Amino acid sequence: MRAAALLLAGLVLASCQHTPEPESTGEFELKVGPITSVAELEGVYRVAELGDIDMAELDRGVSVSIARGRIDTLLQCVNVHWDIRFEGERLIARPVEDHEPCRRAQMPEEAAIQQAFNHADRVSRTPSNGILFEGAGGSVTLFTQ
Repeated sequence: MRAAALLLAGLVLASCQHTPEPESTGEFELKVGPITSVAELEGVYRVAELGDIDMAELDRGVSVSIARGRIDTLLQCVNVHWDIRFEGERLIARPVEDHEPCRRAQMPEEAAIQQAFNHADRVSRTPSNGILFEGAGGSVTLFTQ
C-alpha cells in the first residue's frame, strides 16, 4: 500500500512539472513577392512612399482604404477611387469617376498618387511588409495604419 501511495505521489508530482515551451525567435514568416488577389490587399493604409519621395518628409498624411475590390484614397479635397481585379499577377485598376470635383488644384503628391494608381499593373509585398504598387505611372508604397 505504501509503495502504491509513493508511486501515485510521484506521478502527481511529475504531471505538475512545467514542460518548457519551444523557444521562439520572435519572428514571423513574411510572404515577400507578388500579390495576386484583392483579398490579400484589403485593409487601411497610409501612403509611405511615392516613387522616391518619403511622404513623412512632406508632413502630409494620405490614407488609402482597400475593400471589396475597390481602392479609395482619402485626401483632404481630392477623393479618387479605383475598381481593381487581377488577371493572373497583373493588376487591373479602373478609375471610378464618382467624386465631387475639388475647388482647388491638385497638389503634386495628389496628382502623383492618382497617376501611380491609374497605371499600376503590379503589386507586391516588400521585405519591410509594405504594399508596393508599380506601373508606367510610377509607384506607391503603402503601410498598414
